[in-house]
Amino acid sequence: MKTTKDLFKRSKHNPILEADPNHKWESIKVYNPGVIYERGIYRMLYNAVGDDWTIRLGYATSADGLSFKRLNNPIFEPRESYDWKGVMDPRITRIGSTYYVTYSADDGTMRSLALATSKDLKTWEKHGRILKNWDAVKAGVFRIVDGKKLPERPERKGRSKAGGIFPEKINDKFWMIFGNTKLWLANSNDGINWIVDFTPLLNPRQGKYFDSFTVQGGPPPIKTDNGWLVLYHGRSDKNGDYRLGFLLLDFINLKKIIFRSSKPIFEPKESYEISGIVDLLPGGFDRMRLMSKSQLGAFIKDEKIKGNMPKVVFCCGAVVVGGELRIYYGASDTFICTATAKLEDILKSVV
Repeated sequence: MKTTKDLFKRSKHNPILEADPNHKWESIKVYNPGVIYERGIYRMLYNAVGDDWTIRLGYATSADGLSFKRLNNPIFEPRESYDWKGVMDPRITRIGSTYYVTYSADDGTMRSLALATSKDLKTWEKHGRILKNWDAVKAGVFRIVDGKKLPERPERKGRSKAGGIFPEKINDKFWMIFGNTKLWLANSNDGINWIVDFTPLLNPRQGKYFDSFTVQGGPPPIKTDNGWLVLYHGRSDKNGDYRLGFLLLDFINLKKIIFRSSKPIFEPKESYEISGIVDLLPGGFDRMRLMSKSQLGAFIKDEKIKGNMPKVVFCCGAVVVGGELRIYYGASDTFICTATAKLEDILKSVV
């Protein structure tokens, strides 16, 4: 499977953020950052896994988008009944003077889409699970067991992930795209309580495509001259390789897909993207947290030899600066990296 020409140039400084052994809360790995750019500053929230294998959110800023200065302590922690085991995969949207941050909240049984708001990305008001009419069973969400797609269990009907809020109201409503097996639209009158349209906006497609197995939400949509640019993740097989594709949506009728890329526009190929402490490895966190560092290294090496190592680029943050689209992504669920492409080159690939 070939990528739609080489649109993106990776930074020579990749990875731009790695685990910090001096901070116990981010000593294992950092990944999947949400990013917003305003007034000449890049502001980043990112997943951080420490010695206790709990996922917290760190905060970092940069003037050039490459050299980030991070805080010594997490900015956002799991403390509620619905997120006590972890908060992860933040996506940042600013509307007016309010930052809306969606994230996956892990209650130990399932992960659900939650929301927090802030005026400065440092002081937070949590709003809990936000999809008021959501039912994963009714929606046809599937789980993957031994490479097979199975219906979601009734006791996990609240399962949801990967929400990107549009950066402006449309028809006097807030809008969001979300989902990690299919993509759906949801809308809100207040930006806090969301109602889902159960007709999928995007399904995995049959055939030899990069997104034939699952599709999953990417960063918040970006407004362009040609429509709303929506980056999303596609998987083509059970092994879990993640690639990045895109949609163009109509400005007003968000259900109208103007274009869907037939090939990925970004995919894992560098060493730091094809092997690491990937969440999807057999046993996941529960297994890896019991290992010493030497055992973990041996485990990863063994799983790679067995062919179980998913290759992952996972993007929760993208900004346009000076006509350039800069994506921030988690590489192998272990590092934070960045790459750039000319926005016009991406739009030119629309045929």
